[in-house]
Amino acid sequence: MKLKSVSTFLGLICLSAGLSAQTTSVSSYSAFGVGSLQFDSNIEQAGMGGLTVLSTNPYYASGNFFNPATNKNLRVTSFEFGTTTNMSQFDDGQDKSKKSTTYISSMSLAFPVGPKASAGFGFQPYSSIGYELATLTENEDVRYVKSFDGNGGINSFHVMGSYTVTPEISVGLRANYLFGDIERTQTILTEGLALNTDYKYNADLSGFQFTAGGYYTKTLADKKKLDVGLTYSLGSNINATINDVTTTYNLINMVPGNIDTVHYKKTYGDMKLPQTIAIGASLRKDLHWMVGAQLDWGDWGNYAMNGEKSPFYDTRVRASVGGFWIPNFNSYKSYFDRVTYRAGGYFEQTPLRIGDTTINKYGLTLGLGLPIGKDRDASMLNLSLEMGSMGSAKNSAIKENFANLKVGFTLNDVWFRKRIID
Repeated sequence: MKLKSVSTFLGLICLSAGLSAQTTSVSSYSAFGVGSLQFDSNIEQAGMGGLTVLSTNPYYASGNFFNPATNKNLRVTSFEFGTTTNMSQFDDGQDKSKKSTTYISSMSLAFPVGPKASAGFGFQPYSSIGYELATLTENEDVRYVKSFDGNGGINSFHVMGSYTVTPEISVGLRANYLFGDIERTQTILTEGLALNTDYKYNADLSGFQFTAGGYYTKTLADKKKLDVGLTYSLGSNINATINDVTTTYNLINMVPGNIDTVHYKKTYGDMKLPQTIAIGASLRKDLHWMVGAQLDWGDWGNYAMNGEKSPFYDTRVRASVGGFWIPNFNSYKSYFDRVTYRAGGYFEQTPLRIGDTTINKYGLTLGLGLPIGKDRDASMLNLSLEMGSMGSAKNSAIKENFANLKVGFTLNDVWFRKRIID
């Protein structure tokens, strides 16, 4: 069993390194700051409006890396794997376009460590950049096109641990190792000129971020339970190696030729990520239903790259509601009575501000947890669908309508338990 766990650990590390080059965003709004935030929820949580600080698995059989303190009741080894397909339509008030991408969105392993503790590790994108924009400028003397494109993002390899202090209170800690690169290119093509110009910006990033979590459970009448969860992520300074390159070239058969580097600068600095807080509460009846709500706050106005704050970032606030329902988890007659049905919704004031316009985002979610594998081992095929909108086509902004389909599974097994009979 030890060999099995070590092999899985090494496999996750190797696979996460290979996944760091995925294209995980197609949003025009990923052009700012760290890009689109991706470290938000697993598939179960996504189906319930993005509730992350609460215990959302009805069987306590999956790891929660967003609030590690909720893993107090984890009694099996849980492996999770998920993919996301993002489909978006963009409208700038004049033209419309569509883009989509599919990528591996989460991968983790969590397990109990004795009767009062649990631990785990995993991989997930933290943020992503993927955009292509262009503007055409004309006047009496000149006509030129500016094109902007970006790719890359930040990935997270994280470890977590939790400890049960009392039957009602548990605490947890998560450490994220953040790594990746951000690349942005601006190209200027001027009609009638022999030379074209490229401005390239690349930042290689690496560093740590820490999150503390707490969880409180109170047993009420009629077997109901009240849960309260809280997380606090420290502000972090992530190491950044920044390369600025300006080149000129001419097009020969539509291929850049005679490339000349006219400016190059390498800088060692840092990226400042802000502190964030999330708090939530839920009411549940074990193995039957749960309803909850959560509020997230992030001090993104203090985000900075190499000491320079972004004029496009402000405070982030998000309100989420959601829950699940199981008709009859013990049913032998109907498979669908044992399915976990999930639903939720959210409204978010994103950290983005374009001029005087705050970019808001809202969405509705649905999800299913389909039992698979051995009888009563709580393994599931998880599905979630998120449909929503972000931004507006007014005031020089863009309206993005999106649908995210997440598919994955949770596989459970018993590890690290001593056998009575060998």
